[in-house]
Amino acid sequence: MRPTLFLLVLLVSFSLFSQRTERGFGPVYLERNNFQFNLLMPGFQYEFGLARNLTVGAEVGLSLATPTEGYSLAPAYRAFSRYYHNLKSRASQNKNVTGNSGNYFSVSFQQYFVEWELAGNLDNEGRDLNFLGVLYGIQRTYNNGFAFGAEVGAGNYFRNRISGGIGPAVNFKISWNPFHKRKQNRIPEFD
Repeated sequence: MRPTLFLLVLLVSFSLFSQRTERGFGPVYLERNNFQFNLLMPGFQYEFGLARNLTVGAEVGLSLATPTEGYSLAPAYRAFSRYYHNLKSRASQNKNVTGNSGNYFSVSFQQYFVEWELAGNLDNEGRDLNFLGVLYGIQRTYNNGFAFGAEVGAGNYFRNRISGGIGPAVNFKISWNPFHKRKQNRIPEFD
C-alpha cells in the first residue's frame, strides 16, 4: 500500500508545483486542468498538463479487472501518464483539440479493492489486485462538456508483489466535465 500512496502524493505534488517551461517551442495544445465525472462506471478523473504533449492524472471509481484467474468489478484508483502524439496535426487540420481531444500512449498503475467487489470470481483473501501496464487510447471532448474515451493495452496483474501474469486491459469511458466552457474555434494553449 505504501508505494501506491507514494504515487498519489507524487502526482499531487506535481500538480501543485509544476512549472511550465515550454516557452519558445511553439503552442502546447493541452488543457491545464481537465476534470471529468465518469458516467459509464461511476467515478471521477483529474488530468493536468505537465509538459508539452504530456499529462499526468488520477482516477477514482468502479473498474473492471481481467487477470488470467478471473474478473472483478470493484472500486479502484488509478494513476496514469499520457503522451498525446497527434494534437498538432489535429489542430493543423482544424479538428477539435479542446479537452485533450487526441490519441495517446499511456502508462497506468491501478489498484483494485477486490474485497469490496460488486461482481467477480476472484479469490478475495484481503489482498488488493494491482495492475501496471501500457495502453493506447483516444479521447474526444464535445462542446457540451461530454467526452468519450477508449483505451486498450496489456500489463502485469499482481497481488502483494506476487505476479498474477500478463493480462489485457480495456477501458471505455463516457464522461462529463461540469467546468467545460464552450470553445468555438479556439485552440487551448499555455505558456
